[in-house]
Amino acid sequence: MQTYALSQGGFFNIGTLGVMYVYGFDLFFDFAGYSMFALAASNLMGIKSPINFDRPFKSRDLKEFWNRWHMSLSFWFRDFVFMRLVMVLMRNKVFKSRITTSNVAYIINMLVMGFWHGVTWYYITYGLFHGLGLVINDAWIRKKKTINKERKAKGLDPIPDNRWTKALGIFITFNTVMLSFLIFSGFLDQQWFPKLK
Repeated sequence: MQTYALSQGGFFNIGTLGVMYVYGFDLFFDFAGYSMFALAASNLMGIKSPINFDRPFKSRDLKEFWNRWHMSLSFWFRDFVFMRLVMVLMRNKVFKSRITTSNVAYIINMLVMGFWHGVTWYYITYGLFHGLGLVINDAWIRKKKTINKERKAKGLDPIPDNRWTKALGIFITFNTVMLSFLIFSGFLDQQWFPKLK
């Protein structure tokens, strides 16, 4: 798939799209697979271990995704980077707004996660991508609450929350995550900067 994508040339092509999905599923099955083996082995020894992946591709937004994907890693970053950073920023009153505080913490947390994977532009961009994605996710949730309050005051129904909007959320989140995995894969480094290798 990668050879085909590279042979097509250009900034982004149908082969790149194929690499995006194939790599995303490969990453999931690799991580989830070894996690399930570890879970099974610990259960055989009588040790109850928590699951590490909880159907992440059924997530309706990025925040939900990070609560379902590689939970041992994402919860560690949440507890030891994000929450501590929020506490330090709030205690020192670095920002007046709690929203700004959490937004900065999201971006720094995910950048640290990017650097944790390696010091390459694609890992760092992956972290920044998810940090900004979480900021946008929270902004949408706040905006939706505001719109629903305004609609309620006018006697209108709230923004629909039904199976179609849930399916749309899953579709958008899934494709956003797959795009981030394409960035994470390093394939774009080969496609965009072949002469630097």
